[in-house]
Amino acid sequence: MQGVGELFGQSVDAVLRRPRAALVPFLVDAAMLALGTLLFVAIANDRLLFPQGYRLPDFPVAVPHALPTVGDIMGPTPALHEFGLPVAIAAVALIVLSIPALAFAEAGFLGVLRAVYLEEIDIVEEGRHADAWSRVKEAFYASGRRKFRVFFFLRSVQAGLALVALALPRVVPAFGSYSLGVLAVDVLLLYAPYAAMERAKGFRASVRESVQLVSDHLATTLVALLFGFLLTGGIALLVGPLVRVLGGAAPWAAPFVAAALYAPVGTTLSLFLYRVYLSFYPRDIVPESAPAPEAAGRTPGRRPERRHGRCGNNLYR
Repeated sequence: MQGVGELFGQSVDAVLRRPRAALVPFLVDAAMLALGTLLFVAIANDRLLFPQGYRLPDFPVAVPHALPTVGDIMGPTPALHEFGLPVAIAAVALIVLSIPALAFAEAGFLGVLRAVYLEEIDIVEEGRHADAWSRVKEAFYASGRRKFRVFFFLRSVQAGLALVALALPRVVPAFGSYSLGVLAVDVLLLYAPYAAMERAKGFRASVRESVQLVSDHLATTLVALLFGFLLTGGIALLVGPLVRVLGGAAPWAAPFVAAALYAPVGTTLSLFLYRVYLSFYPRDIVPESAPAPEAAGRTPGRRPERRHGRCGNNLYR
């Protein structure tokens, strides 16, 4: 199993060499910002930009998800209902209505990561595509259609966590430590999207595998999350002053600029977590015809012991 630092370095290098996959989360963010604005104007008559995702109260960073979002670095605030009941209703409507769109987008985005960064390039297959963008679009739509059902249920869970993060601190203030429970559920589901992509499993099987992997590889998971927290927290600190400057001059532009700046970083983080997941199922690189390591010292006439390792879908080079 490769080290977490090595996997992160590989992910950074891959996105720097081929950054085209970062366009997907930026376009998703832009679409969600536009949809949220329309809902807030229609329901609450309030021009409020609402990024997808959520932040926990008094928690400066967000748990990274398979589909990166500008909401990981700049909100929304969990106390959104303080703006009034119509705004809260608009927020709930946006979260619920976006479940199918984000499910398709997340499945498609992971398909793009797999096609661009994790699969061996087939020269014959590549000849079908007129350019690099053709391959990205094909992978996005094919993966989105194929994996929509399982990602619909996964995004439903995330939507439920978002609703809890938005409403519960004020509705039931006695549960002041609820955020630890939300955070625990979020961490336990960290690998579920990648399991759904790689193992051809349904919703429950993907969730079970994610919980099992987090339990079995808790140290690796915590280190990977630390990388994610440092990355999202650092970008939030860098983007914060820019957003404040744009907030006074062009408030509508601030979230879109932040989304454009975060998209390549979020893509790197998603690819990194994908590689961490794949590292739990290393490919057996020793040919079956090769002698076992202890063959040189074995007793004459004794057959060498065969070792059977787990063989997974680790597709990265």
